[in-house]
Amino acid sequence: MPFTLTLSLGTADLSQLRWAVSPAWELLASVRTLTRPASRAIHMPWLSEHRHDPLLTAPRAAAARDLTAGPQGHLPGFLAPTPLSPLTTLDDELDEVRRTPAEVIRRDLAEVFGTNRPGSLTPLARAPRRELDRIITDLHGYWRRTLAPAWPRVRALLESDIHYRARSLTERGPAAMFADIHPDLAFDPATGTLRIANRRSDPADPHRSLDGRGLVLVPSAFAWPKLYVKTAAPWVPVIRYPVRGIGTLWESRADAADLGAALGVTRALLLGLLEIPAGTVELANRTGLAPGGVSTQLHKLARAGLVAPHRTGRVVLYARTARGQALYD
Repeated sequence: MPFTLTLSLGTADLSQLRWAVSPAWELLASVRTLTRPASRAIHMPWLSEHRHDPLLTAPRAAAARDLTAGPQGHLPGFLAPTPLSPLTTLDDELDEVRRTPAEVIRRDLAEVFGTNRPGSLTPLARAPRRELDRIITDLHGYWRRTLAPAWPRVRALLESDIHYRARSLTERGPAAMFADIHPDLAFDPATGTLRIANRRSDPADPHRSLDGRGLVLVPSAFAWPKLYVKTAAPWVPVIRYPVRGIGTLWESRADAADLGAALGVTRALLLGLLEIPAGTVELANRTGLAPGGVSTQLHKLARAGLVAPHRTGRVVLYARTARGQALYD
């Protein structure tokens, strides 16, 4: 039965609020997306391409598959350490996973799987350090095949979200910023309480204090449409949430072909990406175009009345006008 989790954020926690990117989390969440595709239709272009990846089908990869795609909503904590920087790399995170003490691995396996642990994970429970290295090798291979080619595109979307949220926090405060992240989040500045609705795990501890450990917010492509919360020590508390603009992630230049004949391929592409307002640098990162070229094309779209600039602090965001939106309706 759903319940509401409340987190008490003191002044020290709010002063340590930060954003980070987690390639390892995207890897783990993407495996869950492949094993439970029914509720992840937004990733269909990517799913169709990778649904037969060896991590899902090869017997030798059973341990990696079973460890990452375990019970719904549960993941061994050691597999997803809290990232602390937008510059975190996959190797940084996997190296931290490799250093996990054997007793922590065994404890997390027991907490997640209980007495229903898959047989493929028995060697990991017996010889954690040796077997974990093999599992990480399999996960690294999966990353190279499925996510590395798309990572620049995914990372650009994640970084765009971080810039947007940081501006929102500065300009509108934490209550508005949290509410804009996800409908299940609500922050009360009077009490310093962050309410997270629709939790479905064990409500034995629905009220938690962060005790000055801070909070890391991690935008995620493959978390969609859910929130994932971890407050257990020794990790810094973290909330992983669906990245802003996820609906545009797998759009290709071909998606703009119909408008391309009238507007030109580049302008049609940019207009398609402006389903959500974005700045010149963000659009350059997502398209691979030079910022100067993007700026030139945006000015042409603005003169045609299809987009309009809006200044937010020191950043100018472009958005479709009603005329521009009518081309998609």
